[in-house]
Amino acid sequence: MIPRKDLDRLLKQATNHSLSIIIGARQVGKSTLLGMIRTQLPQPSEMFNLENPLHLSLFNEGYTSFIRTVRTRLIFIDEFQYCNNISSVFKAVYDLNPQIKIYATGSSSMEIQTHLKESLAGRKLETILYPLTYSEWLCQEDESQRPPLSPHIEDVTAPDELEAHRARLREFMRYGALPGLTALSEDLEKREYLFGIYQTYIAKDIKAFLKEESVLSFNKAITWLALNNGARLKKSTLCGVAGISIRQIERYLDVLGGTFVLALLPPISTNRGKELTKTPKFYLYDQGIINSIIQDFRDIDRRPDTGTLREQFVFWELKKHLDIRYSLYYWRTADGKEVDFVLKKDQQLLPIEVKSSWQPPIVPPGLRHFLSYYPESKSAVVLYDGPEYTSRYNDCTIYFAPIHKAFAALSLL
Repeated sequence: MIPRKDLDRLLKQATNHSLSIIIGARQVGKSTLLGMIRTQLPQPSEMFNLENPLHLSLFNEGYTSFIRTVRTRLIFIDEFQYCNNISSVFKAVYDLNPQIKIYATGSSSMEIQTHLKESLAGRKLETILYPLTYSEWLCQEDESQRPPLSPHIEDVTAPDELEAHRARLREFMRYGALPGLTALSEDLEKREYLFGIYQTYIAKDIKAFLKEESVLSFNKAITWLALNNGARLKKSTLCGVAGISIRQIERYLDVLGGTFVLALLPPISTNRGKELTKTPKFYLYDQGIINSIIQDFRDIDRRPDTGTLREQFVFWELKKHLDIRYSLYYWRTADGKEVDFVLKKDQQLLPIEVKSSWQPPIVPPGLRHFLSYYPESKSAVVLYDGPEYTSRYNDCTIYFAPIHKAFAALSLL
């Protein structure tokens, strides 16, 4: 079992009456995490899997049927999206039975998620589970074999450890970070696993959401998104590729976002209102799935999009580690000057540039321009393939660090 970074926080929620809801895309490890929580909590509990017709019928009959059946105060519910009235059951249990604690997992049901937001406001603690972080992914190796990973961006990585991380990152970016891959060793097995998840997503989730709309046009749209991952989202271009209206494109994007397959990165602006109208970037949730869609599993150093692969890695490493205190943006001027990511916490900004290769202490041009716009910035980060190096640029400390330490950037705010 790979320990997930959310496990300790979820275990602490056992003493909180709020519903602990875990949501996320297919095969990111929600059911496994639920089992880990149940195993580590000492009190008696019951587990219901709503893919099981007998368990589902119990919940479909509503709150009264459920409350007459349960015999413990700790309840685990897996795949809650299969029950259409689950939000009413959850609400009734919370309001009428404060002694009962529920942990529940679900995915791929935008309608139910909407109901949960509306009816369970103030009653739930929500965790979005993503594919493995790089540090979680390393845990598939024996502790004596895996290279150490410091949480501090300025800590120096030994040359042999740096080379070890480079080798592991090539694997991480080739097949992605879905937990099920850790049990597979052969290239063909991994490709079949990833293609199967993609096919299941199209066959089950998308057909259910799109209904009368063409799955063929959706396939064209998601292929374009995979080929242009990390670019700015131009809906007019996507309309032309898929041959459908802007309304349908927006529906597709809602489905992709609602099933946790796509995330948007907004531009930062001193005028908050303008942020909402400017063009966001987009990132599909896992590089292995992207590679399966575009059928390209070459080593990252042999691909023309190697820079985008590194940027995608950094985006998800940051996003997987963010909590409510942080916001994530990119920065771009009208004349094209750009910084890949900007972390924001309590009005403090941390610009982050991603480079395939670089030569410290030279500061990338986009970062120099950002610091001229935001001279109050005290720190900045350049992630690249080289070792740690720290320098000063005007009143700002520039941290050069190997790309595998992207998550450590949060410690600077």
